[in-house]
Amino acid sequence: MNYYKALLAIVFWLVFSSSIACAEKTYIISGNSHAPPVVWAEQSRLSGVGPDLVSKIFDELSIPYEVRVIDDWSKVQQEAEAGTIDLIVSAFRNKQREGYLNFSIPYLPEPSVVLVRKGTEFEFSKWSALKGKKGVAGSGESFGQEFDAFLKDNLDVSFFTLERAVQELALGKADYLIIDYYTALIYTYLLQGEQAVTILEPSIGTENFHLAIAKNSPLSGRLADINRVLAEQIAGGVVTELFMTHYERWERILEQQSEFFGKLAAERTAEQRSYLEEQGELARQSIIKLMVDREGLPAAAR
Repeated sequence: MNYYKALLAIVFWLVFSSSIACAEKTYIISGNSHAPPVVWAEQSRLSGVGPDLVSKIFDELSIPYEVRVIDDWSKVQQEAEAGTIDLIVSAFRNKQREGYLNFSIPYLPEPSVVLVRKGTEFEFSKWSALKGKKGVAGSGESFGQEFDAFLKDNLDVSFFTLERAVQELALGKADYLIIDYYTALIYTYLLQGEQAVTILEPSIGTENFHLAIAKNSPLSGRLADINRVLAEQIAGGVVTELFMTHYERWERILEQQSEFFGKLAAERTAEQRSYLEEQGELARQSIIKLMVDREGLPAAAR
């Protein structure tokens, strides 16, 4: 009798301890530290739309979390696959990632575009126009299932950090840069004179950012709750507000931190400043339209 009581006590203790451990688990979140304004590393922490959005959702759901900054986007994905990261704050969905990640509803549309140096523009009505040219892109990036496959089979594209990729284009070591539309808008605004760049039209395509949870993480069990709060945040305009705040903030940070951009800002005439303000406003209107026409988002989020 005492044996069964002792056994029952042990089982109860194990179950109780397991419950406490689960309740106290702190989930690890991370993201691409070179994808402003959606997410980027700033003073050993992650800033941007994705981290702020996860913070709001997790706080509302009382989910404990810790942000881990990893400089290499490819490594972030590898660690999520290995299970050492529970959630990625922003990721496009593709078949490879579906093997180890569960995706939230989409929360932010993101066109991918081709950026070239001013004066080196070329006709770009089909992806095949990129054949025979040297391209660069950010390391670990995906541009949608179909274009990724086309790139792998047909194009000469080297992958670097975002800063290095922009430098390769500026130095003429690459003919074009594949980049997200929002970041491209900032560079076209800031790069003037001999360093000016042009966004080719149309875009390569539009994908959507998702929160991505490692399939082997207990957090996958909270996906329905996360989606519910995320849909409320989208419908309430929180995502749009966060995006515009971080877009404008990243634009200021980039201009302040870059000696080249800072010099350009000091040398601008009143006419140039007026022109840039007009271009900046056009860029913002384009962004707002994308926020409104949320391709692929649920009806409640439109």
